[in-house]
Amino acid sequence: MYDTSHSAQFQNLTKRLLLAFSVAGAIPRMSLKDIDHYSELALFHDVGKRAIPPAILNKPGALTTEEFSVMKTHTIEGCRLLAEDPALSVREDFPQICDVCRHHHERWDGGGYPDGLSGSRIAPWVQVVGLADAFDALLRPRVYKPAYLWTQAASMIVDGACGAFSPDILICFCCNISAIYAAIY
Repeated sequence: MYDTSHSAQFQNLTKRLLLAFSVAGAIPRMSLKDIDHYSELALFHDVGKRAIPPAILNKPGALTTEEFSVMKTHTIEGCRLLAEDPALSVREDFPQICDVCRHHHERWDGGGYPDGLSGSRIAPWVQVVGLADAFDALLRPRVYKPAYLWTQAASMIVDGACGAFSPDILICFCCNISAIYAAIY
């Protein structure tokens, strides 16, 4: 079943992070209209998980190397699935939709996937979606892990346990996450 409350929280988290980071100069300045638009597009980031076998997606333990390789294909599969949707594939913002699907697991240091992009080669708003995705995932229980307290999750993000993010984004994250968390969750 589709969890609309989770989607609304994730969209709100993304929107608030985009606003805070834009105002602080951690990412290029964005209009409120763009922030609204990109936070809506963020909801497409994991659509490719529909193509992942349930045995891998819902596995209660750690994934094997082979299973993790399959899991990582959700970034590419998302673009493929969206391209097959006639209503989406003709949208003017279709390249941005594919960008968030494909690149939300890229990391500042180049250690992400699927393309190994680094630094400014990752669209700033997609970097923010990646951070929101990592933070939100830490807050929610999964079959393979418990939910973390928000303070633990924030520390894990800052300490690099969940990938590498822009130093400017991390500084702004530290300054704003307490208020953002309180407003959403």
